[in-house]
Formats: sequence, structure tokens, C-alpha cells
Amino acid sequence: MYRLRPGLKLKKPVEVTIGIENITNKIISEMNKTGSQQIAIESHPGIEISKLEKAVKQHLPEALVFDTEDLFLSSRDIFKVIQEDLTEDKVFGRFSHRNFFEFISPIALKRLYEKVQHHSGPVVALGVCASDVITPDTLIYLDIPRWEIQKRYKKGLINWKGYKETDFSEKLKRAYYFEWPAALELKENILPKCDFYIDMTDENEAKMIHGSDMREHIFEFTQQPFRLVPFFEPGVWGGKWMQEKFDVGRDEVNLAWCFDGVPEENSIILFNDGIEIEMPAQNIVSLYPKELLGRKVFGRYGKDFPIRFDYLDTMDGQNLSLQVHPTLDYAYRNFGAKYTQDESYYILDCKKDAKVYLGVKNEIEASQLVSDLEKAQETGEFNDEKYINQISVKKHDHLLIPGGTIHSSGRDCVVLEISSTPNRFTFKLWDWGRLDLDGKPRPISIHHGKHVINTDFDETFVQEELYNKVDVMHEQEGFREERTGLHELESIETRRLIFSRQISQKTEKSVNMLNLVEGDHIKVLSPTDQFEPFDVYYGETFIIPEKVVEYDLVPVGEGKEVMVLKAYIR
Repeated sequence: MYRLRPGLKLKKPVEVTIGIENITNKIISEMNKTGSQQIAIESHPGIEISKLEKAVKQHLPEALVFDTEDLFLSSRDIFKVIQEDLTEDKVFGRFSHRNFFEFISPIALKRLYEKVQHHSGPVVALGVCASDVITPDTLIYLDIPRWEIQKRYKKGLINWKGYKETDFSEKLKRAYYFEWPAALELKENILPKCDFYIDMTDENEAKMIHGSDMREHIFEFTQQPFRLVPFFEPGVWGGKWMQEKFDVGRDEVNLAWCFDGVPEENSIILFNDGIEIEMPAQNIVSLYPKELLGRKVFGRYGKDFPIRFDYLDTMDGQNLSLQVHPTLDYAYRNFGAKYTQDESYYILDCKKDAKVYLGVKNEIEASQLVSDLEKAQETGEFNDEKYINQISVKKHDHLLIPGGTIHSSGRDCVVLEISSTPNRFTFKLWDWGRLDLDGKPRPISIHHGKHVINTDFDETFVQEELYNKVDVMHEQEGFREERTGLHELESIETRRLIFSRQISQKTEKSVNMLNLVEGDHIKVLSPTDQFEPFDVYYGETFIIPEKVVEYDLVPVGEGKEVMVLKAYIR
């Protein structure tokens, strides 16, 4: 019973205005009520605002209405500046520290101010930086989750002030390294004070609520367990397990990924009398980081959610690419990243002969390995058996993958990937000579990978430190707690909780992320009645905010033994 549209049911319904026409009328009504003369309708890049602009002009003819798009430098000029951060690399750039306002033309801005000064009626600014170019009496924010922007990129949406980005990977790269960091910085200044918030996830049904209602109900997420809205993607190596187990995406050729625990990518839903208000889950982190993450984690990671859960499905599919993640030093110096992609593979399910590639064979010379990987890009052949350690895996194995470890999931596995970052620093070294679903080769990044491959992480090291390093921490009748990782080089602690009765847990001064990896159904209870009983079904990832402090887990069904994997920051 994996739920595809989880959310928070509001105890106290809020006023929701639906549709561009109704939203426009509501804005004008509020203007008349408050005497507002300057309105900023700030927009996240990737949102089409022309319909709203047209409606405002139609219903408010006396107003000076303008799109901020006309204030910016040309797309070519903007590209020249940000190219230093985007780099010539096909996949990777450096996180830009530039903001949108830097690219506003001083001449265009001066002309605008002259118009505003001589205009006697209301002024309405729409678009990116609307709240920066006027001093608004009323501030409105248009928002959208990243997964929806990515869908629109695939359908033809161009980047904000895009110049020459044409295919999806180019658009995504520009968004990751420039647009989204700049948009998040701007949004974090607006969310705490906006008067209205508009959900633009559905292009045909915009939904507006009061900013105070948005903030009040987002705060509720920090007081109880919650789930994110998962989204699924096919891939060249994808499998069939999630299609069958979760009854989703059956019209797709396969499903490779499920992102169900990545707040920067996923969304959350407020259920309001049958109306869904959807927004990026990152809004919780942005507004209430200490309540969600805890002071300790916030002090180390800021407003970044530091734990990621996602699925990799190769059941009846293919091997993932042979890959490696950077060391912290390399990630910082080359990409401006604050931390790196340490991770682990938890085998949720697999077939009898499934295997995982982890580390290198003993006594391998890095120079020879890299040389043969580079030759393989031309010859189409790479002797993985000569260089790469392989491990036969079974259900509930846990394999730890600190940065620098060569790894890959083989076919016929379902991996719950536990990672310390939502960013996409995966250096592909070998992709088995295949083409992607679009018929093009996937980019190989040996030029990065060769600098971080750690040949000390060989088969001996893997067996001693990375494969099923399970320690029993606590055991009594009906309950066993095991430490399964991660490695001491990584910042995440994972515990496997095996129980057939109600057990008590603490958040350990950190946000907790958990998944029901065995069993049909559990409930999360509050020993202090802080929140209502919360249901979790097989395969569902859920989050316990640090603010909860204590919670109980109980199997549904007398005597049934279940298994939960719990992760938190050490």
C-alpha cells in the first residue's frame, strides 16, 4: 500500500483561491481593503507568468504593470558572466554565488523608476526580482517544486534567461549550479514575510493561500512525522520492481529511480477540504531549520537537509554505471560543495545471483586502472573482473560507500540508497558501452574520477570495513537494535530496528529519516500525545523532526515482526 500522494491534513481549513482569474480578483480586493499601491508578485524561475500578467492588466487597467524580464541584461551577457561557474564540463559546474539582481540593467531600472515616479495609480511588478525592484505594500510568491521544473524542461521549457542550453542535461546543469541556488537565496528572504503564497505546480490550476496560513501549517510538519511526495524516473538500467510493488509508472519502459526522501527535490502536500496545496519540501528547511534538523545539525549543515533516501531499481534491468564520488576536499575545491556524497547501499530486495561492485581488487595500480578505463571509451571493452571487486548480495545486506570508493549496483537488485547529500556528484567511469534512453552515450567523467579513486579501498578493506558491518547494540524480547553503518569516514549513523512489539526511540539530537524495509504496516506514536498516530507502509520513507525528541514504533498486527532502517547525523 505504498502511497503516492501523502500529505498533511489541515485540522483548521484555510481560505484557498483557485484559478488565475479568481486570484487576480482576490489580489485587487486586498488592494482595495488595505490601500496597497505597490504589489510585487515574485516568481521562482521556471513559472509561466503571462496569464497572470494579462489578467492583472485586464482587471486593473489603471495600474502600471510590468514583467521584470524586461529589466535584465541580455541572455548572452548573463551567460558570459555565469559561464565561469558553469564551466565547459558537460555535467559539472561550480555552485554560483551570484544573485539575480546583479543582472538587472541599471539603465532599464532607472527608466522604470522614472515611470513609477510619474505614475499616479497602483504599480504591479511580476517575475524574478519583483520584490527587489519596488518596495511592495503587498508581497506575493509564486512557487514550484524542482521535479515539476524538470518535467517542463523535458517538454521544452528553457532556462531563466537561457542562452544556448538545448537538451535536458544542459538545462539541468544550469539550474543546479546557478538558477536554483540564486532562487533559493531569494525565496528564503521572502517566505517569512510574504502576504500570499501561490502554488503553481499545476499550470492550469494555480492555488493561492495567505502567507500566514502557509507558514503556520508548514510549522506543523516540524511537530510530527511526515512523508514527502515521491517521484519516479525511468533510466537505461531501470527495472520492474517498483512498477509492480508500488503500482506506479506502468506506462513507462521501466523505473530506475524513486526519490522519496530528498527535500530539495520532493514536494509536500497540504490537504485542505479536498484541495491539494503542493509546495517544495525544502520550504520546511528554509523556514524552520532548527525545529526540523536540530541545533547540532543546523550548525553543521545550515539550511541543507543532510540525509537522502532514494531507490535504485535494477530488477530485470541492467548494471548501474561504474562510478565514484569525490572526496570532501575535491568536492569543495572544484565545485564549491560544502560536503560530499558519502553513501551506502541497503539491499531491499534482490534475486539469487545478484551482485554489487564495491572497491577494487587487491594490489591494483591506480594508473593502470585509469589507463584502461580511458581506453575503454574508445574500444568499448573494459575488463571489470580484472580490476573491480564483486560481492554476491542478499536481501538486507548493507554496503558502505565512502567517497573515493568505486561502486555500482548490478542487475536484479533493489537498493535503498542512503546518502549524505542531495547533489549529483557522481563520476561515471564506465557505462558498459551502452546508449541512454535518448540514444546518446551518457557522459563519462574519468577526468574527475581519476583524481579521487582510492585503491586502498580494495577487496580486503571492503570485507573488513564496508560489507555488513553489523553490531548488535541492544537486544531483548521482541526487539533487537543493530548498527549497520555508515563508515567512520561518513557522517550518517544507521540503525536497523527489528521488533514485534512497541518500541521507544529518540531523535538523538538530529532529524531522523526512516524506512519500513520489512513488514506491511507500522504506526508511529507520540508518548506525550504531541501528534496523532502516523501510519507507515512497506517501502515508505518518513521523516521525524528533531523537535519531536521521542517517538514509539509499533507493528500493526499482533506478533508480526517488522524491520525499520533509521538514519540520523552522528
